[in-house]
Amino acid sequence: MTKTATGEADLADQGLGYAVNGPYYDVIFPEPVRASLSDALRLLVPGARTVADIGPGTGVFTETLLALVGREGEIFAVEPTRIMRAALVTRLSRMPAAADTVTVLPEDALEAEVDVPLDAVVLFNVIMHFSPEQRARLWRKWADALSPGGLLVMESQHPQTATAIPPSVVPGGRLGRHRYDTVARADVVGEDLIRWVMTYRTWRGDDLIREEAAEFDCHVVSDEVLAAELTAVGLERHPAAPEGIQAWRRAQTR
Repeated sequence: MTKTATGEADLADQGLGYAVNGPYYDVIFPEPVRASLSDALRLLVPGARTVADIGPGTGVFTETLLALVGREGEIFAVEPTRIMRAALVTRLSRMPAAADTVTVLPEDALEAEVDVPLDAVVLFNVIMHFSPEQRARLWRKWADALSPGGLLVMESQHPQTATAIPPSVVPGGRLGRHRYDTVARADVVGEDLIRWVMTYRTWRGDDLIREEAAEFDCHVVSDEVLAAELTAVGLERHPAAPEGIQAWRRAQTR
């Protein structure tokens, strides 16, 4: 079955997918990944004033963007999944600068609308949820929303081909007496489609006291495929993008 980001929102409403992931999201998000993606934003969009944050989840990178755009800027946080949106709004409500700056949109990225040209569109941890046909619409929609010179920013996808990934443990954080980690694996379930199985574990000392699993069907998007798709909508590769980051800009003239 092909799932879009809206499909993931529907699954979460059924207690699946992000409904399982959501309560753990911030504590299991790998700190090196958080730091490297935040650094990429600081490098690439320091002067942005209008930004769309697509699929921000709990707002990990919305917070970084808020510091970059300042009080005169505007951020559109496009988050269709209810449990993630609850965490996002809770985070933002505790940040005084967000009150006049961040608008949370509950629609899917293919449906959400903004009424100002954008300096940047950020899509971290989201494009794997869109099929090739849906990506074509996604790129066209948000490329057209960019102002001249505006950037579309995302991370390179892993894996780059439809390959099974053996289980590995991703360390997480601690809260009080508990520590958390994730066992992640991927199975091939179709052409250019893999299923990530994520098991979230809670430990008290050396005792495993809880584990919950969620599955996510994800489309494989190689850097080469991504380049072809983004070139097709008139975007140009940004020469200063750091390793592992895909940054594409709208030409000054089209």
